[in-house]
Order: sequence, then structure tokens, then C-alpha cells
Amino acid sequence: MVDFGSSVGTRIGRAISGEARMQVAWQWVIAIAFTFLLAKVIAVVGLIAAAGIIGFFILAPIVASILWNREVAIYLVLLLAFFISVPNRLVEGVPMGIALDVLIVGSMIGLLYKCILDNDWRLFTTPMTVAILLWAGMNLFEVVNPGAASRAAWFYVIRPAVEYMMLFFLTYSALDTPKKLNRFLFIILGLSIFSACWGIKQTTSGYFQWELNYVMSHDIVHLVFNYGRWRAIGSIGSPSQFGMIMAFVSMLSIALFTAYKGWVVRSFLLVSIITTLLAMVYSGTRTAYIIVPVFYFVWVILSRNKKLYFSILFAAGLMTLVATMPTNNYHIQRIQSMFKGSEDASYQTRDRNRKLIMPWIAAHPIGGGLGSTGVWGQRFSPGTFLANFPPDSGLVRVSVELGWIGLLFFLNVYYNVLVKGSLLYWKMKNAKYKSIVAGMIAGISPLLIAEWGQEVVGVFPLSLLFWMFVAIVFRAIYFDQQEQLQINQNISQQA
Repeated sequence: MVDFGSSVGTRIGRAISGEARMQVAWQWVIAIAFTFLLAKVIAVVGLIAAAGIIGFFILAPIVASILWNREVAIYLVLLLAFFISVPNRLVEGVPMGIALDVLIVGSMIGLLYKCILDNDWRLFTTPMTVAILLWAGMNLFEVVNPGAASRAAWFYVIRPAVEYMMLFFLTYSALDTPKKLNRFLFIILGLSIFSACWGIKQTTSGYFQWELNYVMSHDIVHLVFNYGRWRAIGSIGSPSQFGMIMAFVSMLSIALFTAYKGWVVRSFLLVSIITTLLAMVYSGTRTAYIIVPVFYFVWVILSRNKKLYFSILFAAGLMTLVATMPTNNYHIQRIQSMFKGSEDASYQTRDRNRKLIMPWIAAHPIGGGLGSTGVWGQRFSPGTFLANFPPDSGLVRVSVELGWIGLLFFLNVYYNVLVKGSLLYWKMKNAKYKSIVAGMIAGISPLLIAEWGQEVVGVFPLSLLFWMFVAIVFRAIYFDQQEQLQINQNISQQA
């Protein structure tokens, strides 16, 4: 921190960026003046106005923290990712989405201002920068798509589409030390455990009454009640997203368990593995079951351990046994239904829809515009061919709305994470960083497969968490590279 000094311009600039500290004498002057002002307001207007002033001075530091402290911002975003549905279940019309927008946009403005002030843009030279900017640019370009039926739909969709991508840069910037990276990672696990326990409670002893009231009043019983059983949604609010997040975290915890030491940490990871895996099962989300075997396959390949290669055959045999064994167990039957997609009526419908739309996609390289399908299509361009087409898949939706060119940019994001990330992973040395990167890459890989069956990255809260996970991958890689560089420099100096 620096003192108020130098030129007026420098003082103002440092104060705005949150890097200056006011002299103690001035702090006392302002505190005394504020006390007299507050007393005068209470005497003239009353306690309500005074409470408003106090509220302003409480919120001002929070807003300042959002602007200049990226770590505070990403923790708040993380809390919203896990709990944003809870206020909406309690009170209708809470503008939580606007609060999320203010968080991300305000933090990004602060980050860009600091880069300008310090003339330091190294933050935007990551291996993911070009891929993210291309994908964001394609989304922005859709505003001039001549085939788009509605510009209003573009406005509504572009906000979260591009805004959430910026979380990569915000998270990458905030986690600028190994300590911050580890703390953020384990807080994600802690929140996941809490949400998992919530979901387990929902399945074993029922929903809270206020949750049940919300389910009934919004007629979403068909989503959370199947075959006489309540599906777990935890704090997430969607059984599908809840199940995938729980599967992801349980597998990530296994990867971390192999490298982290100490009985306290390993006990915590063990709790994370068990609770999130159980919550995944209770969610009844068939897509989540894909994450487990694909994670294990990718994780073994990344390990380059020939002894583990044989375990893939064992795992495949076990999976075959589970898929074919006769059983009356509801949860095993849900797993088995994943292997009988051709017999599922909804799968057959989605398959017909995909075959129907493929010629149209081939003839429209930039698609029909953002928000031309699904809910936004029904709202802003009702009656059109695309508005009546149910995408039912992340890859199909991207192909329809942004064309096959947009699909290439979208797949390029996954390519940079999975392929570039893996190549960099094989050069890493630090066991802890390697476990983080391997766990994240192996967890993100099945998300791409899941995109074929449903939307993943485009649906809240994975639309937020995905970019945070990617930032963690490349931060861990960066820290390992810096550690290796320091070791090599020390060796050179000793030689």
C-alpha cells in the first residue's frame, strides 16, 4: 500500500484503483465529520434516512472490493453458483441474476482498469485467451446475422454468454498465488459437500416444506419426482446440474486424494468423495453416470502408468456387469437405462430431431442467431421453424444458433483445455499441481460427451463453474512452470 502523495492525478488514480491508503489524520477528520452529519440527519429526517446512510457506507466497501479485489468477487460468484436458487425458492422475484451481472461486469471493469493503469496485460496471454476471444467474438458477431429472426433475443442471450466467459480471466487473475489456488479449490469442495448433504437429506427424509411449496407452485414435479422417488437437487435447484456437479467433484476429489498428504486433508477428501458420489446417485441424473467411467479412462491415460491400463479392462467388465445384471434396485436401473438409449422414447425423439436439423445446419454456416431456439425463440420469434425446434443438446443448440462455424469455435475451447492442457500436464513435475490438472481435465472431458445429449456449459451453474475450472487448470500449470524455472535457475547459479 502507498500513501497519498505525489501529484493530484497519481493520488486520484491510486485511490480509484484501491491501492492508496489515506493518512491517519484525514481518517479522523472524515470519521468525526461523518458522525456529526449522521447526528444532524437523525435530528432532522429521522432514523430511516440515517439507516440508509449507514447502509450505503456498508455497501460501498463491498462494491469497492468487487471492483478491485478479484478474489472477493470470485468467491461471491461461487456462492451464487451454489446457492442462487435458494432465495428464489424462498421469495419470488429476487433479482439474483442482476446481482451476478453486477459482480462479473464490475470486477471485469476493475481488472481492465488496473491493466491500463499498470500497463500490464500479461494476464491476457494465457493458452486459453485466443480460444475464448474467438468464441466470444463469434457470439458478438451474431448481432449482424442476416438470418436472425430477432435482435432482442441476441441481447438477452449475449449477456450471460460472453459475460460468463470473463470469469476465466477474473479467476485466473485472483488466484495469483499457490495458497489462493488451494484455498479456492477446497472451498469448492466444501460447498459441494454441503450441497451434497442437502441433497442426501432431500432423498432420505424429504424436501423442506418451503422447497416443496416452490416445486408444487411451479409445476416442476415431473423433474424432481420419478417412479415414486424424489430426486436430489441440493442447493443447486436442478437435478441434472446437481448430479453432474456432484459427479465432477467426487472424481476430482479422488484425483486430489492421490497426491495430497496429511490425515486432516485426506479425511476431508474422503468425505468429499463419499458424500458427493452418494448425492450423484440420489440425483437420478443419467448423464452424471457418464462422467465416472470417462473420467477414469482419461485419468488413466493422463497418468501414463502402464500398470493402470489393465484396470481399464477391469472397469469395463464391471460396467458391463452393472449394465446387464437383473435387479430391482431403482438406482441401478437408472444406470442401466443409460445403456438402453435406443429403447427410450425421449432419446428416439431427440435422435429424429437431430437428423431433421442436420441439412439445415449444413446450409447455414453462421446459424439462425442467438436465442433463435428454445425458450428465447418461443418468446421473441414464435411461429418460426427454429423457435419450434427443441435443441435438447448443447452441441446441437450451438450448431443451430451459431452455425457449424460457431460449433468449430466452441469445440476449439474444449480442444485447448483437453489437448493443450494434457500436453502441458505431461511436462509438469509437482505432484499436487499435477493432481489438480489431471482431475480437472479428466472431469471436463466427459462434459463434452454430455453436450451431445443435453446442454452442459450453457446451463447455470455449470455455465459459471466451467470457466472457473478452466482457470484453475492453467493456473496450476503456470505455478508448476514457475517452480521448475526457479529450480533450474538455482541449479545454474550453483553450477
